[in-house]
Amino acid sequence: MKRNAFEELRVQLRTLKWLGVLRFTIDFNKCLVRENASEERSAWLYLIGVVGITCSLIVYSTYFPSHFIMGKHNTTGNCYALINIRSCSIVTMLIYTQLYIQRFRFVALLQSILRFNQISGSHREEGRFAFYYYTHLSLLIICMLNYAYGYWTAGVRLTTIPIYLLQYGFSYLFLGQVVVLFACIQQILLSILKYYNQVVLKNIKSSKESREFYYNFCKYNQVIWLSYTEINHCFGLLLLLVTGLILLITPSGPFYLVSTIFEGRFRQNWQFSLMSFTAILWSLPWIVLLVLAMGRNDVQKEANKTAKMLTKVPRTGTGLDRMIEKFLLKNLRQKPILTAYGFFALDKSTLFKLFTAIFTYMVILVQFKEMENSTKSINKF
Repeated sequence: MKRNAFEELRVQLRTLKWLGVLRFTIDFNKCLVRENASEERSAWLYLIGVVGITCSLIVYSTYFPSHFIMGKHNTTGNCYALINIRSCSIVTMLIYTQLYIQRFRFVALLQSILRFNQISGSHREEGRFAFYYYTHLSLLIICMLNYAYGYWTAGVRLTTIPIYLLQYGFSYLFLGQVVVLFACIQQILLSILKYYNQVVLKNIKSSKESREFYYNFCKYNQVIWLSYTEINHCFGLLLLLVTGLILLITPSGPFYLVSTIFEGRFRQNWQFSLMSFTAILWSLPWIVLLVLAMGRNDVQKEANKTAKMLTKVPRTGTGLDRMIEKFLLKNLRQKPILTAYGFFALDKSTLFKLFTAIFTYMVILVQFKEMENSTKSINKF
């Protein structure tokens, strides 16, 4: 018996709906995505609530920065921590706002993928999707326990620790589910592309022009358009903001390790070992999100396979030739398919560059810390 289209994403979509985004009704049997008045009101109330809470946190951290100070950190580290939590609040608010503004575009995107997924019967990814989902939730629990212990040990006020945990916990849950949805949709598109690749290849091997080949190639063009245009419009700016936030937050763990532990603030062996482990785990959940968003570029590879096949198609002097040439020129030869709003490609090479940037950023922070220590030493004389 054929399974319902898009059934693999039920849990992810319901989680995002519970978080107040992508609030619409999905009929998995009829491949329909609808938004009604009550769902729109709920989405609006969620947005108002998130904007109000995040703005309140930003104002509170601005007027009472001393409440967020870590007693065992230096001035550079405390300034960096304030920048991080404010940036996290701003990015969360911006992404919530964008998802609300673009909700109709997401409706169209999901409905199109629903239809293609039902046609191709691509239902082989539920195990991988469940792995993505539960890995993210497991990392959320680890992240919160680690943050709670880390802030308590660092000397943060007990009344401020829940604020840190609420902001980072909610942001990691929300942003992580958006990244998981993007990764899952990317895998679904990959399965659909593989299906149409096989169909088009079978048509090519038949060595004859047919309506079936023209029809399948048109469908393939639509899938590429979804991958190249609609996915980038829906997720491009979101991933750009998420990447920037991760790039900002990730050095916090290693920087805390350098600025506290290696300066002898935790002298006992068990304290040193435990805080080293805490610092290592501090940035791990965010790095996993970065890898999940950019660790695979199989959609681009599958599209390139199609390009190689289409170059072997004999030219007939018909409109199909122009269609193939336009496809090769526009969609494959000029730029990558998946990008963060055109700023950079979402692939492994970009992932490596981002890790290099994170390391460079951490070195700069350490240099600021050393300058601060040198200034303090000079002032003593």
